[in-house]
Amino acid sequence: MSGRWGWLDGLRAVAVLLVVYAHLTRYVFTDLRAVTGEWLHAGPAGVMLFFLVSGYIIPASLEQHGDLRAFWISRALRLYPMYLVAIAAVVLLGGYTTSQPVTAAAGHATMLPFLLDVPLVTPVLWTLSYEMVFYLLVTALFTVRLHRASGPIAVLLAVLAVATAPLAGPRPGLVPLAAVVLMIGLGLVISGRRAASVAGGLLLGGLVVALLAIGQDPAHRWDGLLIVAVMFTGTAIYRADRGQTDWWPAILAITVVAGALLANWIAELHALGAVTPRYVARSVITLLVFGGAFAIGRLCRERRTPRWLSLIGVLSYSIYLIHHVLIQIGHRFLESALPGPVIAGCYLSAVFGLSWLTHRYVETPAQLLGRRARARQDGVSEPTRLKETL
Repeated sequence: MSGRWGWLDGLRAVAVLLVVYAHLTRYVFTDLRAVTGEWLHAGPAGVMLFFLVSGYIIPASLEQHGDLRAFWISRALRLYPMYLVAIAAVVLLGGYTTSQPVTAAAGHATMLPFLLDVPLVTPVLWTLSYEMVFYLLVTALFTVRLHRASGPIAVLLAVLAVATAPLAGPRPGLVPLAAVVLMIGLGLVISGRRAASVAGGLLLGGLVVALLAIGQDPAHRWDGLLIVAVMFTGTAIYRADRGQTDWWPAILAITVVAGALLANWIAELHALGAVTPRYVARSVITLLVFGGAFAIGRLCRERRTPRWLSLIGVLSYSIYLIHHVLIQIGHRFLESALPGPVIAGCYLSAVFGLSWLTHRYVETPAQLLGRRARARQDGVSEPTRLKETL
């Protein structure tokens, strides 16, 4: 795939702005939050939109070359540099302490700490654990040539999510085992040998299934499986758009996953004794906001995305990580007696300014390395690659 897809950048911008709004309004414009929060979960709407976009675009990245080694090098160089910068900033500035630094470091190195009972350096990292889960599942399916079954997989996950919710909480002590399994599995899938790749894919798939079943944080015991189902729904839409499958698997996935989300969100409200017309309406509106945003973006994909919105989308990964790092290390400023607009203006200026710098000097160089690695990999002889006709 060449070039940027502007409409996806626009959707990333909408997603990150929703998340920033959700976190910033805990400190300023709290009256506005009190009103909107009764009718919309802005944070969940934003991250679910991120997940839909990831589901749409990530399989395309893998299948363009059919090369697992290039895919993982590209993903590592896309995510880890900024991920490590954010972690280092919080740790060095005193925003994170732990009595088990080795376990915490190993858990974060896997990018699966949220499912391994490891306290997060910064709370927003929880979404990256599910991103990693999705990459591992896509890899596993690719090795056994089931990657085009995105629609049925989304439906299966949605049905399991409703049948098994709430899922079990995280089990302590899994970090060493998970780290070893992850390293072995990835080593096998990028080896270039068919049998080893299949074995590695099955190993990674088994790890993911186990973590999803027994590693859910209390915050996502009701929708942990559904987050992954949302990503596979995005993939099903991509395949239908590209003519790889009929539209009925995507339509079925959209319908079943949306229904499962509402069912589990309302079941969670029931468990909390909070089933009221307003909160049920909030669940419906949250679903409509992120689903509707994606639908509108897709319908307008032939139109030019506004430049400012596209720029925010390009910076969205840095913005997503930096905005909460600044909250952690600068919460005293956010809680100061200065007028709300002044606080918000200074905070947002810092977020966007630092995000531009980190994108320019951290993300972009790492992405260039990834492109070069992929270009070199494209020149590798056919027997050393896991290749298939797409």
